[in-house]
Amino acid sequence: MDGEYLLGLVARWLHILAAITAVGGTIFARAVVFPTLDGLPADERSRLHAAMRARWSIIVAAAIGFLIISGLYNVGITSIRFRLPRWYMPLFGVKFLMALVIFAVASLLSGKTPAADNLRKNARFWLNLNIVLAVCVVCISGVLRTAERIPKQSSDPAAPQDNSGQM
Repeated sequence: MDGEYLLGLVARWLHILAAITAVGGTIFARAVVFPTLDGLPADERSRLHAAMRARWSIIVAAAIGFLIISGLYNVGITSIRFRLPRWYMPLFGVKFLMALVIFAVASLLSGKTPAADNLRKNARFWLNLNIVLAVCVVCISGVLRTAERIPKQSSDPAAPQDNSGQM
């Protein structure tokens, strides 16, 4: 196993694990946390929500960082190694823009600013929006992952053209 293959594998793992964590946490917040908080007295609800938000904001920031770095690495390597269908990069652009919206909403929902406080007044709507966008991003990712990839020719004609490690 060469270093380039290992780096690609680690980037893929980081990307998938960060996405699972962020999306799973959002679904958990919408389906479990917010309905549970509704049953608490206002002061207890505020204290508990603030404590959870402080911890969740660290996870959100880490997930966003891993997703951006590993995602740009993955698409960069893929576009360098393979000839892709013409629709690949525009569809990736749609996925990336949706991800930026998800990142912005997640950051605001877990933030401490007045804008974050305003957004949280309608947190259920924003969580629902993020869940729908995340499902769309995952579906687009599936399309991108299964797109035809034709290896670009190596400058060394004796070099094997191996698709097994593709991103």
